[in-house]
Amino acid sequence: MSAQFNAQSILDATGGRIIFGEIPDTSGSICGDIRELKAGQWFIALPDTTADGHDYLEEAMHRGAIGCVVVDCRQYPFAAPNSLLIGVSSTLQAYYELAKVVRRRVNPKVIAITGSSGKSTTRDMCSSILSLKFRTHASLSYRPDARSLAMTLLTMPETTEVLVAELAQRGRGQISWLGAMIAPDIAVITNIGLAHLDTLGSIENIAAAKCELLECLSRDSGTAILGDGNPHLLKRAERVFESDRTLVLDENNLEAFAVTPETTVFVLSGSDTLFELKAHGSGYLRDAWCAVACGRVLGMSDFHIAQGLHAYTAPRGRGNKVIGVSGALIIDESYSATPESVRAAVTAFLDKRAVPHSRKYIVLGEMQELGDASDGIHSKVGQWLSELHFDGLVTIGTAAANIARGARNAGFETFTCTNAIEAYNLLSSKLDETTSVLVDGSDSTELRAVIKLLVSSRIAKLSPGTKSKNAVKLSHTGNFLIA
Repeated sequence: MSAQFNAQSILDATGGRIIFGEIPDTSGSICGDIRELKAGQWFIALPDTTADGHDYLEEAMHRGAIGCVVVDCRQYPFAAPNSLLIGVSSTLQAYYELAKVVRRRVNPKVIAITGSSGKSTTRDMCSSILSLKFRTHASLSYRPDARSLAMTLLTMPETTEVLVAELAQRGRGQISWLGAMIAPDIAVITNIGLAHLDTLGSIENIAAAKCELLECLSRDSGTAILGDGNPHLLKRAERVFESDRTLVLDENNLEAFAVTPETTVFVLSGSDTLFELKAHGSGYLRDAWCAVACGRVLGMSDFHIAQGLHAYTAPRGRGNKVIGVSGALIIDESYSATPESVRAAVTAFLDKRAVPHSRKYIVLGEMQELGDASDGIHSKVGQWLSELHFDGLVTIGTAAANIARGARNAGFETFTCTNAIEAYNLLSSKLDETTSVLVDGSDSTELRAVIKLLVSSRIAKLSPGTKSKNAVKLSHTGNFLIA
């Protein structure tokens, strides 16, 4: 059961006041989404980019809310005699304050994870490992911002022993603020790369932004886990968290023992345990090492850690494999992309032990958040690809076209496309059981659509106004892809 609040505990946490109604004896959990509100919960009216929770106060009462937390000094003419309104200066700040109360009340061990890439994967691997021994709660949102972190805390069962949370940022100070909310016992920085170059400007600033998480650790009991030996990261980490409780991945101590199309088996120096991972490539091995390190810090044996890691399965967009049109193998890496993660994914894809297919095609979309350097960085990825051996490169979108330009002297075919249908039409005649296709890039409608086409190739014309939860609109066309 999620943490319960009565009216007085909400008033104490938020500094609010009763502006209508009487204080009831009832307690309930906090909900900030009218679509998920259940009878017996408190509704907090949060602002959003397209809606305002205050527009749904009457609906909240009809749904059986105990009461509503609202912005003070506004008029609420709908209020009925049975309504209870708690006024606060900011509902968003109140949401955060209530989340902090839950963090202190439940008091789990907290693992906070950040990095330029691999955050979600490391979170999922940690959860898979730790749930074998501990009652574990993990953030589930694909948007690991402040509001989602607060929701993670507010939905955390009161019996939780370990909380695993993913933290993301777009500028300096954000990780520090999130870290203060969650108060981590273990801070994981998976790596640093060129992601967020548009807002942070340099690799040094990126390292500093990520290391804000380490500043939230206790010097006496906190542990820092770094999955990257980048000198900029190490220098900044030593500056803000000078402690012998810092663990850093040494790639010389991690060896891929065996690689098959299904798994990678790796060993760690000093351990006789074989760790089996349903994924391929250096990026996933790095994430697995970070998760293994978390399990060790919390006292788990390598034997049980390996059991938990074996249970990990990749979700959509993180290396999951599906059989597509004409029996071709489709590898979906479309959840996110940085220059470093694309290189790791391509290297794994070209490993014949992992992907033994004789014909290989790579579909790349845009790598986002690279700022003014975007064109040049995309082009350099193309130059790197030009030295490799595979059958064809297909790019989707304006920014990704720079990858093809960088690879113009390569020994493989290159194609630049504006949308998913163009990409599919180029590939469809090449698909059979001897073919594999890697799709990588920052999550976008076009990449999701091309994967659906490669898997099902079902396109339909929908009349204007037709709605289907399985329909994905393909840009530049009047068509919809039906999943």
